[in-house]
Amino acid sequence: MNAKNNPKPDSFVEAVASFIDEKKLIEPASHILVGVSGGADSVALLWALYELSLSGADFKLSVAHLDHGLRDDSARDSEFVAGLAEKLSLPCVIEKRDVKARAEKQGQGIEQAGRMVRYEFLQEAAESCGAKYIAVGQHSDDNVETVLYRIIRGTHLRGISGIPLSRKLTGSDITLIRPLLGMRRDQVEAYCERKNLSWRTDSTNTDISFRRNFIRHELLPLLRDKLNPRTDEAIERISKAAQEMEQYLTCQKDSLLETVTTEVSQARRILDIKALSSQPEALQTFVLREILESLGIPMRTFGADRFTDIKQLLLPTGPAAMNLPGGFIARREGSELVLEKLKDQESPPIIAEEAFLDCPSQAQLADGRNITCSIEGFDKQNFVQHCKDRPAGVEILDADKVIGRLVVRSRRDGDTFGPLGLGGTQSVSDFLTNLKLPRAQRDKVLCICDELGIIYLAPLRIDNRLRVTESTKRTLKISLI
Repeated sequence: MNAKNNPKPDSFVEAVASFIDEKKLIEPASHILVGVSGGADSVALLWALYELSLSGADFKLSVAHLDHGLRDDSARDSEFVAGLAEKLSLPCVIEKRDVKARAEKQGQGIEQAGRMVRYEFLQEAAESCGAKYIAVGQHSDDNVETVLYRIIRGTHLRGISGIPLSRKLTGSDITLIRPLLGMRRDQVEAYCERKNLSWRTDSTNTDISFRRNFIRHELLPLLRDKLNPRTDEAIERISKAAQEMEQYLTCQKDSLLETVTTEVSQARRILDIKALSSQPEALQTFVLREILESLGIPMRTFGADRFTDIKQLLLPTGPAAMNLPGGFIARREGSELVLEKLKDQESPPIIAEEAFLDCPSQAQLADGRNITCSIEGFDKQNFVQHCKDRPAGVEILDADKVIGRLVVRSRRDGDTFGPLGLGGTQSVSDFLTNLKLPRAQRDKVLCICDELGIIYLAPLRIDNRLRVTESTKRTLKISLI
C-alpha cells in the first residue's frame, strides 16, 4: 500500500484525522506505539494511522502485541499481528505474560488483571522504543459499555465521564490516546471490510460470564429493544455532561485542595476534617479523589461505595481507620484525617473497635492477632483439602456473594447470622452460649460483615449465605491468627 494508490483517504480515515486534530491528540513529529490485539478495532486503528502517515501525517509508528496466555489459540493472534506489522514494514514488539497467575497472586478478576498487565507491557514497550504516545483502539461503543457498567457497579462523576480520550501514564511522560473514541463499532468494521482487512475474533468475546460481554450482548440489546432504541446516545449525553462538570471542578482544584490540606509530603497528606466536611458532598468526593491519586493509590477499586466509606472517617461516630489499596491507610486523628503509605518495616494498621477491610489486606488487632483476607480463583481440590484440614481461624467463602465493603468489628447486642450447617438464623449470643465457650473466649469473637450482615463470626463459623458451592468462581479467604 502506498500514497500513489490512495490519492484520497477513506472517509473513516478522514474522520479519524479530524478527530485527532480537533482534540489535539498528537503533537507533530511524534512516535506512536499502536497496541494491536488483532481484533477489528485495533486493526482498523493501525491501518488508519498508517494511511495517514502515507498521506503526510507527521508521525512514526510502531506496533505492540501482548499474548495474555488465556486461550489455546492465543499464539495465532501473535502471529497475525506480527504478519500485519511486517506487511506494513513497521517495527513490532510481541510478548507473552501470565495474566492468570497475576490475577491469582493479586486476588483480582481475570479482566482486571489482564488490563493491568496489558498497560504495564505497553508502557514498557513504549519506553523501550522511545514512543511518546500509546494508541489503543477503544471506540464509542466501548465507552457506552464502560459508562453503563460503572453506573451499575456504583460510581461518581468521573466514572460516568467514561473512558478518557487521553491520559498521562503513571510515572511517565508517555500519553495514552484513543483516536477511535469518536467512531462506532459498525463504522470500524465497515472500514475493515472496505479495505479487505482480516482480523482475529477472540472466542471469549461471546462468553457472557464476563461482565463486559454480558453488557454488550445481553443488557444493551435489551435496553434498546424494551426501553429506548437510542440508549447509546442517551448514555453518551450523560457521559458528556459529567465530563463538562469534571472540567469545571478541575479548574477549582487548587483552591479546594489548599482549603482542606494542612500537610503535604511524598507519601502523606493531612486534611482538616472540619474544612473538608463543610464542603458539599460532590466536592468532598472530588477533593478526596484528587488527593488519593496524588499519593499514587490505585483508584480502579474506588467506586462510589469506597468514597462513602472513607467519608465515614470524618464522623466522630464513624470507624477510626480503614485500609486503602496499595499499602496505604486512612485514619482519623482528632480533628484531622491522615492519609499515608505504610513503610515496609511498619506493621499493618491496628484495628480498634471497627475498621474496613480491603482484599488483599492484612491488619493487626489490638490484642496482637492478625487478620488477613484475599481473593483467589476457585480451586476445588484445594478447597476439599481445606475442608479436611480445617486450619483454626481460616475460612473460605464465596467472594462473589459479598455485598459491598467488608467491615471487622466486635460483636454487638442483637447481632444475628445464619451459621453454616445449622439452618435458619440465630442470635450470636445464643450461638456462643450453645457452644459453651468460656466468657474470655466469647469476648474475643469478631464479626466480619458485608452490607447485609455477618459473613464470618471469627474464628468460629461462616454465614450460610457465603458458603462455597459448585457454581463458585472466586473464593474469599479470611484468616484470624
